Parts: sequence; C-alpha cells; structure tokens
Amino acid sequence: MREPTRRQVQALSFVMLLSPAMRLLPGAAARAAGEGGWLCPILALPLCLGAAALVSRALAGRAEGEGLGEVLVSGLPRLGRGVAALYALWLALYAGFAVRSAASRFIYTIYTGSSPGIFVAVGLALGLLGALGSEKRLARSAEIFRVLLIAALLPIAVVGLAQADLRALAPFPLPEPLPLAEGVLTALGTVGFVLVNVPLLETGTPIGRRGRAMSLWSARICVFLALLCAAVIGRFGPELSAALAYPFFALVRNTGLFGVAERIEALVTALWVLSDFVLAAFSLTAAARLARLALNIKPRPGPLSPRALTSAACAALALACALAIAPDSRVLRFVSERVVVWTNLAMCALMTASALAAARSRRAAGGRGENAAE
Repeated sequence: MREPTRRQVQALSFVMLLSPAMRLLPGAAARAAGEGGWLCPILALPLCLGAAALVSRALAGRAEGEGLGEVLVSGLPRLGRGVAALYALWLALYAGFAVRSAASRFIYTIYTGSSPGIFVAVGLALGLLGALGSEKRLARSAEIFRVLLIAALLPIAVVGLAQADLRALAPFPLPEPLPLAEGVLTALGTVGFVLVNVPLLETGTPIGRRGRAMSLWSARICVFLALLCAAVIGRFGPELSAALAYPFFALVRNTGLFGVAERIEALVTALWVLSDFVLAAFSLTAAARLARLALNIKPRPGPLSPRALTSAACAALALACALAIAPDSRVLRFVSERVVVWTNLAMCALMTASALAAARSRRAAGGRGENAAE
C-alpha cells in the first residue's frame, strides 16, 4: 500500500491540530459561551462530520498519486488553477503566522522578554527542511509524535478535570446564540483546517470507507477538545480562561503531577515543538505543491528542482508574514482570534466547494467518455 496510509493521515491530522487548538480553543470557547464553553466542540461536531463527508466525496474516484489539489486542477483546469494559487498563498502566509504564534508561546511560557526573531527563524528553517523532504517522512514522523503528545496530554487532562470545579461547567443560564455560534465556528475552523488541508498531501492508495473513518476521527477529536476545554474552564472559571493568553499552558503550569509542576510545564512546552514543526512543514509542503499545480510546473530532480524552488519561495513569504504580522502581543491576539479564524473558514469553504465541483466535473467527463466508447 502506498503511503500515507489511513493511520498516517489521522496521525498527521492530530499532531497538526494540537498547536492551533490549544492556542485558540479554550480561551475562545470561554469568551463565547462562558461556563458552557466546553460545549462548543461538541456542538461543532455535526458540522465537522459534514466537512469530513464532503471532502471524502470530493476524493472519491481519485487515482493513486493524486491528492485534493490534483482533483481540483484536473476537474476545473482554469478555475482550479486560480483557486490553487490563492490557496497556496494562504497556506504560505499561515505557515508564517504559525511560527510567529509558536514564538510568542515560547516567550510567554519559558523565555520571558526574549525577541521572537530567533524562534521564527529556527521554526521556519525546520519547517523548510521538512517541506524539502518527502510527504512519507512527514507522515511517518507524525505517527511517532502522536504517541509522545498523547502521553503528555492525557495525564494533564485527567488531573486537570479531577482538580476542576465541575459546578462551574453548568451551562446555565444558556449562552447568547450569536456568541455561542462564534465559539462553535471557531471549533469548526480548528478541526476543519486539518479535515480540508491534509487531503492535499493524501496521495497514497485511496482509503477504503474514508468518509466513515474521518467522521469517527472527528467525533473523537471533538470530544477530546471538549474535555480539555472543560478542564481549563473548570479550573480557572470562564472569566480568567477568557483573559489568559494561553489558558491551556496556564493549566499545565498549575497542574501538579507528583510535585514536579515546573518540570512538567517545560516538558510539555518542549513537546509542543513537534506539533509546531509538523504544522509549519505541512503548510509549506502543501503550499508549494499547490503552487506547482497552479503554474503547471512539472517535477524535475536536482538541487534547484521546482519542488525546492517553490518550497523556498513559500518559506520566504512565510518569513515576511511572520516578521510583519504582529509587532506586539495585542496585535497577534487580534490576528489569531479574528483575522486567521475567519479567513481560514472562508478558505476551507472555498477549497471544499471547488473540489466538489471539480470531482463532479471529472465524474461527468468519465461518464461521457464511457458513453462515447460504447
């Protein structure tokens, strides 16, 4: 079976998800729905199931070696290339935002007062190295990283829930509909980012019953995120959870595990580099792949191959974005909670709708070809 396999696709999705989810969800859910913020991932589940089903439908009938980008461009040659180019730009800029956000987290949790420049440079350099390698290596690495990250997360989630005030999680009075909807859409965008984007590199043997597999994965992830949000909100209350810059890492800092809370915080912060690396490497890899599809650039081996050149160009865009996007933490928070959230939702919707139209066009063309042959 050609890689990435279903197991690798799900591992890649999980590892990528952790960095944006832990940065955004607990605080955003608390601001949107107060005590009931932990319900936001649960209420987003039907929408996530819909996204998984639609993307799986777009991938139905793809050939081995094709991903969602190839489906898009082959089914809608002109419009598809335009969408691919726009989406490549978005993913390159997102890679820059991701490493800038990771740098801010390091400064907040460990290296207080440091400049983000060195963290951005190292993060993008590692991401570029990952993008220059093969998708198989990135997927295999994600399988290993998933085990390490789960081993770090589970004790924190269990102890955090045990120490939480469960009475603070009662969603009464009920949240206002509009703020609650915003929290639900934030959760949808967080999970939807991987549901829509990981298939760009899903070029292995087509996964059997893919829609069912990714729907079950989405259900597990939404429940998992709800439990982590409950641990944060139950421990700090909705007001403090909403005000904290990184409420999940505040939970880590204040969760005593065998009397070594400080060491646990440093360990978890260090392990989060794995998620940051996979997210940056994936974003650059997918952006470069879409750029080559948009420009109709054929693969060619060598140190100055199209893959290397497009990856380097995407990394340069990411670096410019990282250096310009957030001069201070206040601007970074606004970009993270507003600009990136809504742009991501819009781009994921655009890619999903375009890929569905392209898949329908491919099926229609195949049907016409069969009729002509008869």
